[in-house]
Amino acid sequence: MTIRTPFLALCLVLVSVSPVLSKGSVGNKHDPLDHNHVDNLPLDVRQYVAGICKGTPVAQHDFATYSPQEKRWRINLEYLQCGVIGEYRRGNQCLDVDFVAEGAHFRLVRKTYAACGF
Repeated sequence: MTIRTPFLALCLVLVSVSPVLSKGSVGNKHDPLDHNHVDNLPLDVRQYVAGICKGTPVAQHDFATYSPQEKRWRINLEYLQCGVIGEYRRGNQCLDVDFVAEGAHFRLVRKTYAACGF
């Protein structure tokens, strides 16, 4: 009886600790630069990005935001990487572009250089 109680307590402690250890050991596998941030955009927007990139485009999460009320994609090109800096950067100014839905397509409606956000 005296051995069984401490052994049972030890088993309960080990069972309750293991989920905490397993969650901490996995780590973050999310890469901040991901080609899916570009690949998941509408075709018109992807074609625009491909036209300014010199290599395979990858982007950070904040690269593109969509406003359903305005049917507008806002693209922050400072969060884009193409292997070689393209026309979307001039010193500390980065190009921001907006596309608005027009029927089944998206049309470029704004192209502005602003201070880079990084």
